Amino acid sequence: MFKKVFAALLAFGTIMLGGCQNQKTDNSSGKLKIVTTIFPAYDFAKNVFGETAEVSMLLKPGMESHSYDPSAKDVVKIDECDLFIYNGGESDEWVENILKSTENVKSLKMVDSVEMLGEEHVDGMTAEEHEEHDHDEEYDEHVWTSPKNAALICASIRDKAKEISPENASVFDKNAESYIAQINSLDKRFSELMAGEKRYFVFGDRFPLLYFFKEYGLNYYAAFPGCAAETEPSAQTISFLSKKLSDNDTIKTVFYIEISNHKLADNLAAESNLQTAEFHTCHNITSSDFEAGESYISLMERNYKTLKTALGK
Repeated sequence: MFKKVFAALLAFGTIMLGGCQNQKTDNSSGKLKIVTTIFPAYDFAKNVFGETAEVSMLLKPGMESHSYDPSAKDVVKIDECDLFIYNGGESDEWVENILKSTENVKSLKMVDSVEMLGEEHVDGMTAEEHEEHDHDEEYDEHVWTSPKNAALICASIRDKAKEISPENASVFDKNAESYIAQINSLDKRFSELMAGEKRYFVFGDRFPLLYFFKEYGLNYYAAFPGCAAETEPSAQTISFLSKKLSDNDTIKTVFYIEISNHKLADNLAAESNLQTAEFHTCHNITSSDFEAGESYISLMERNYKTLKTALGK
């Protein structure tokens, strides 16, 4: 974390000393310039702003989100944009330091739109070593994985869009209404699919899906919590998950998340003669998916089909 904060502040200081006048640059397209950190923010903004804005994403497709460090060019983009949208939480402490150093950047923090949940450590998870220090409860930051939260975030982006560009208010209202309706339709279908499901899902991977699982009352076991560093699972975790896969109350598919080596999931599945399946958290996407124009909606549709198959429905 110190590395991220230091890199961001160093980059910002270099820009300021180099003569940046801390003002918006000319935009020949006449469109608003919206900068986002991660894919959910990018997708929601793109759909709400539509043709009124050029929306960009700092996290490159395929990049591991938890190891992202802002470059000097990234800080310039933030300083020059009309609106900066980021997730918030511990992983975005570098953002807060940049925003404290400039007064003209309008921003929106996605986690402010929803009620956050404390990070969970369920049975079997490999424990992480933490430095001893006083701090408040650790919250799970992957708030968009619940479609209901996604709809609330889109509504917040719509309201912010109307604030910075009131002349386009009717466009933002129409765009947001359309996208939120699609998200709500997905939510309804997930609710129907998951109704009464009490079996446990097993993730041989990190688990950044707490909001999705809480929304639909689902049970799970996983190797690591959502923001865990990429480490080897403990022998106890491997044994625990392997045994759980043989239980009658466990779904007979081993799940992993996108942009993951899914080595543990593959090994657990091979040992139990089961299939693996990707559950897309929508945190980031591959370059091919990005170029193909995949969206939060299409990725969640992919999850719907995956879950339907795994549940045998």
